[in-house]
Amino acid sequence: DERIYQNLLARARAEYAAIQGIIAGAGTETELRNVNKGETIASVIDGASCNSSGTHVHFIVQDGGSVNNPFDYLHDVAHENDSGDPWTPNASKANWDWPLSPTIYLHQGFGVTSCVTSGWCGQIYSSHNGLDFSGSSSNVTAVADGTLYRGSYSGGCTLPYTKVVHKDSNITTLYLHTYTQ
Repeated sequence: DERIYQNLLARARAEYAAIQGIIAGAGTETELRNVNKGETIASVIDGASCNSSGTHVHFIVQDGGSVNNPFDYLHDVAHENDSGDPWTPNASKANWDWPLSPTIYLHQGFGVTSCVTSGWCGQIYSSHNGLDFSGSSSNVTAVADGTLYRGSYSGGCTLPYTKVVHKDSNITTLYLHTYTQ
């Protein structure tokens, strides 16, 4: 029914606005500590959070403020792909472990995804700015050494997230729909 559809669309738009706010640096963040690659930094929120439909990490890689395709950094791993989007790790330079334990379940890829071109997502955004995935564990690990932050953005919905500013580079990784440990 139209009323339910419009309500769901408004909720999805609120989540997208929260993600854009986090990328722009408008979240409330607390610096916690230095972390090492592979260290547990967060746990994935079980179930829906900030209008998402289920358990997953929305993983974003920023380099100097630009959002980049996380596949360019993550090595190939045991996975299942239910997104309809290509699984495209960049074998030539990808050296990060995935922040969740395999098997990785890809729910939406990066960029112009199948959800953007033929699903409801295209009514909200034209390009997906991260990877949506779940794994065999809810423990989130740092993909590199850096400084750990606990973050939250409130604006149509409250979206908790974890942030790591990588040591000795311009890279920041964001792990949305997580509780920082």
